[in-house]
Amino acid sequence: MDIYFWFFALVAVASGIFMVTAREPLPGALGLLTTFISLASLYLHLHAPLVAIFQITIYAGAILVLVVFVIMLLMTPDEELSVKQYNLSYKSMGAIAGVAMIALLLVGVRGIACIVGEKALPSDFGQPGLIGKLLYSDFLLHFEVVSVLLLVALVGAIYISKRNL
Repeated sequence: MDIYFWFFALVAVASGIFMVTAREPLPGALGLLTTFISLASLYLHLHAPLVAIFQITIYAGAILVLVVFVIMLLMTPDEELSVKQYNLSYKSMGAIAGVAMIALLLVGVRGIACIVGEKALPSDFGQPGLIGKLLYSDFLLHFEVVSVLLLVALVGAIYISKRNL
């Protein structure tokens, strides 16, 4: 097996275990971020760059920001974040996330073709245009149902948050 696969798989499993066993919620969220980055690296390694882009933008970008926002919203007023920043778990998961991000950038710079041997894939494999064509032709109903579901969830979240203010 490839050393890139083993490195990112080990980082994903270790950060996942850290996320589940963390006593504080913010270090757990940092473990979740590290897991997301490692999974995106594994997707790149499997010749799925579009899935890796979705992993970073949707999960590491949007979902994790929402999780951290909820954590910050639920913190009691007597808790101070500056006191928690000296925690060793913050520093260790931050270092692991930084190493994983640098390794992800190195993998991207080096190129997927250099890491894994060329495989016989279709010429249009993984192109965003093909996925968009499928979404707007064969799976249009599914796409619209998901968009309405997300809109209802957004309106519900705004209603719940405004009611408590």
